[in-house]
Amino acid sequence: MKLWRKLWRQRVLFLFMLPGAAAVLVFAYAPMIGLVIAFQDYRVTDGFLSGDFAGLEHFRTFLSDPEFFNALRNTLVMGGLMILFGFPAPIVLALMIDAVRKTKAKRLIQSITYLPHFITWVFISSLVYRLLESESGIVNLLLMELGLPAVNFMQNPDYFWGILVVTSIWQSVGWNTIIYLAAITSIDPELHSAAMVDGASRFQRMISITLPCIMPTVAILFVLSLGSLFTVNFEAVFNLMNGFVQSKADVIDTYIYRTGVQMANFSYATAIGFARSIITATLVVIGYIISNKINETRLLG
Repeated sequence: MKLWRKLWRQRVLFLFMLPGAAAVLVFAYAPMIGLVIAFQDYRVTDGFLSGDFAGLEHFRTFLSDPEFFNALRNTLVMGGLMILFGFPAPIVLALMIDAVRKTKAKRLIQSITYLPHFITWVFISSLVYRLLESESGIVNLLLMELGLPAVNFMQNPDYFWGILVVTSIWQSVGWNTIIYLAAITSIDPELHSAAMVDGASRFQRMISITLPCIMPTVAILFVLSLGSLFTVNFEAVFNLMNGFVQSKADVIDTYIYRTGVQMANFSYATAIGFARSIITATLVVIGYIISNKINETRLLG
């Protein structure tokens, strides 16, 4: 009864939540009924519930497909590089912005670093191609000025992983600092005042106060980022990829798009996506359990 009384007292707040909850149910959970086609020989004309049962046949098929394992390798490498270099980048940037003393300069830096987040990947990919163009791109012009040979960056698959990671970090690092800057702002100023009285430098305060205080936020976001190990930004890969670099650029998402949308093999593509989602959710849960044991950091109360 106490629970129902609390719910009734907070009924206005729940009414505010209702539109968002309804949107999640309609657009996130209701479409999950389509996962049933992963176990069927689905045909568009038959509908979700009328296809012939295929069991685990589609799962066995992609596990024996060399193209899938190439896409899996590329996904794991690029996802791992993004976690290794992309995850610490906004933390470092947030600490650097926090170290700026002038408020106007701090706001200007924040605005400049946020801006790439609002640029579409279609434009970013065009910009990357122009910058790395073999004859007139600014990068190759600088290389030739230094007496080095020009490099066909976008035609050599060995460069694709680095180009994607650097471009993705540039596009997202400013936006990802928002949460860390909010966490830094919530730190009690008296901690810094006491450290300054003890003679601690700005760097010492950052190491001894700022970083430990934002570690719960860092731990939670790291757990959530583990899902990206199997999910590379589809827009980034799709727009930067070309036929020359496909062997290193093809990831699970582009493989699903090619087999599911372009080749209309919906059951096969759904099976791959379903398996990937289960693995991703498992990684996040394992990461949460480990983080909870080490840092006592909880996503839920």
